[in-house]
Amino acid sequence: MSVPEFCTPEELAEVFGKCQEEIISEWRVQASRLLAELKLDKPTITDHLPDVIAEITRDLALSRDGTLSAEHTRGSPPAHGVQRFHDGLDAGEVVAEYNLLRVAFNTVAERHGLYVAGETARIINHRIDEAVRLAVMAFAAQQALIRKEQDDEHLAFIAHDLRTPLNAVSLLVEELKYGMDEKALAEAGELFESLNRNLERVGDLIKRVVETKAQPSGMGSSFRPERRTFDLWPLVQRLILDLRAVAAKNDSKVINEIPRTLTISADAGLISQVFQNLLGNAFKYAARGKVTVSAQDDAGTIVCVVHDNGAGIPLEMLSRVFDKLTTDPDMEGTGLGLAIVKQIVEAHGGTVSAESVHGAGAKFTFTIPPPAVG
Repeated sequence: MSVPEFCTPEELAEVFGKCQEEIISEWRVQASRLLAELKLDKPTITDHLPDVIAEITRDLALSRDGTLSAEHTRGSPPAHGVQRFHDGLDAGEVVAEYNLLRVAFNTVAERHGLYVAGETARIINHRIDEAVRLAVMAFAAQQALIRKEQDDEHLAFIAHDLRTPLNAVSLLVEELKYGMDEKALAEAGELFESLNRNLERVGDLIKRVVETKAQPSGMGSSFRPERRTFDLWPLVQRLILDLRAVAAKNDSKVINEIPRTLTISADAGLISQVFQNLLGNAFKYAARGKVTVSAQDDAGTIVCVVHDNGAGIPLEMLSRVFDKLTTDPDMEGTGLGLAIVKQIVEAHGGTVSAESVHGAGAKFTFTIPPPAVG
């Protein structure tokens, strides 16, 4: 085998001009190894590589640094960076992909008896560095956008879950008023009016947050559970007591059938949100009916059920009942409650499902598996 020779940029451009497919093939061999290590399911898409290679070859032929064409600057490397974000790579792995193109140029050059060094190496590196810069900038911008969307979504979820306790407070205020005699009510009239005005302001603020922030990010859950082991019955019983005014408004009876000895390893605050949203949903559909909460341990996985005997979920809604912003036109709601349930349960590694028969109630089941080991 002959020893590779140093050459001018023009000489290398002549070789590369005839070997574009060979360079792409070499790159794909190297990239497939990288992507296999990252365990990506789909092969890499390299539509923009022929353009990058052609422009590098042109720069070598002219023996000068070039800049990416306007179309290229707006298109391929930035699009590649965004795609790689959604594929689950990090920024360093995006850079690694482009660095493999440097390897491909060197490998093909040596295969044809030439060295990539000095001026030729500088011209090639200049062009690849520019592509890397554009791809990484697009990657970072997409990452920042998704993080903002997730923060907005989480704020909307928090605001949504304030609606139920706020409603309970409003109903308790009304109960207090009805329990007072005329003289006491007259003396406290201004206090109740002020309290109601402030409750309305908070309600309006919550509504605005939900309406402006509850847009799908498409990037999974914004919840990060902090697990601990606790008794499930008292948590649910406390929630039932806190929501008794809401249940009474709908004339719903709530029964807690969870075994008092049952423990669960989960985020107590988030699990409380799950039950709050499922109960709130049941109260709407089971007015003057019964809502039963139960749970059991199935080989370490806790299976929880909220079952009502109300009107049931319309059939056309059942398949998308956990989708964000899905609402029943016949019921008041934002379409976030069950979406919150799904995200929290899945953040724990569990699953959630809904069953319903029109006129015969609805049954929501979710599972919380034990924490992963390691």
